[in-house]
Amino acid sequence: MWEPAAPLWDAEARQDAVLAAARTVNRQLHQKLGRHDIGETDLCMQAFDMKDPVAGNPRLRFDCDRNTPTWRARQDSAKYLAAGAFLALRNVAAHEEAVSWTEQEALEHLATLSVLARWIEQCVVERTA
Repeated sequence: MWEPAAPLWDAEARQDAVLAAARTVNRQLHQKLGRHDIGETDLCMQAFDMKDPVAGNPRLRFDCDRNTPTWRARQDSAKYLAAGAFLALRNVAAHEEAVSWTEQEALEHLATLSVLARWIEQCVVERTA
């Protein structure tokens, strides 16, 4: 997530850097799933849901034993972290005139988006048979 954020960060535009990173994660999510019909928060909730995929609604799955509490915990936490990141970080960066994030807070926001991007990258797409 640093690449899209770096020029803005260097210009001390922290809010814009976080927004650029969030938009990159949003694109990554939509492209990986081939879905452009819903917003990112709803897509996160659906993508990481443990229900079986249905036509037009693929799922993202961590590639490990699905019969373990760890897998279920990862799926559930990814769903809520992803939705929360878009609601609390992307939406604030996009819709507030100016935020009062410290440099440390903005770095933490970028780190959160980076973790989410890595998880999206690591997951396999599961579609209906």
